[in-house]
Amino acid sequence: MANRRHTAVLGLLALMVLLSGCSMGSTPSAENEDGTTDPDPNLSKVFEGAYVHAEDLEDVQGTRTNKVTNGSETVIETARVKTRPYINERTTVLDSPDPGRIGNIYVSNATRNWFYYPESNTAEYFVPDEPFDDEETQSDRAEMADENLDKYDLEYRGTEQVANRETHVLDLEAKNDTVETEISAIVGATRFVFALETSNPKEELRVVEQRLWIDTEYTYPLKEKVVFEEPDGERIIMTEQFESVTFNTGVDNETFSFQPPENATVRDIS
Repeated sequence: MANRRHTAVLGLLALMVLLSGCSMGSTPSAENEDGTTDPDPNLSKVFEGAYVHAEDLEDVQGTRTNKVTNGSETVIETARVKTRPYINERTTVLDSPDPGRIGNIYVSNATRNWFYYPESNTAEYFVPDEPFDDEETQSDRAEMADENLDKYDLEYRGTEQVANRETHVLDLEAKNDTVETEISAIVGATRFVFALETSNPKEELRVVEQRLWIDTEYTYPLKEKVVFEEPDGERIIMTEQFESVTFNTGVDNETFSFQPPENATVRDIS
């Protein structure tokens, strides 16, 4: 049961921006990996980087891992990611504890989102009522960040290296129980909020720790860690991070289009 639950969690977290919001807390100077200290950055601006990135960011490519640990058991899924904020994305599962998930593809563009499952040769697509607009999506995400600033306390933890990039490290502490049992994942213009299911779906997990690593140059999230506590006190640790990443190397338009195989089963899930 636990292994199946973890695999399901990995499937949900195609893109894991694990935030519902936050507020400015005390921010003492933090020590970097090399032992030096820097003046604290503007925490609201650093936090906003989880939603809205640097103006000169054109595209992101890399390999990202999702890891779930429950006691002595750990499952890891690896995906190749190509994205052009804020609408275009292509994610391909490279390795997974569930062999049936290897090769799964997610493609997002302004007019259609595709999910392709090669094991069953099934493609599902979602068509929005109106095409996603990049500027509108960016504006919506900025508003979301502003609205969420009062739900968490933030604490600055200095800088660390992730995928050979310097990042700002933020700790988040939820201010109420409702926020503690929610996760937000932002994919294109769609925001999903869900409670992580246990073997008893009526039980909810409580978030006891959250940490973000935001790239200092492009204000892009490169790593996230969330620790959940089950009603019996057992903890589940979820970590998503880029193992390698490049910015502004060029991604062509064809990357974000998808045509299912001729013999595939195609379903409209709009």
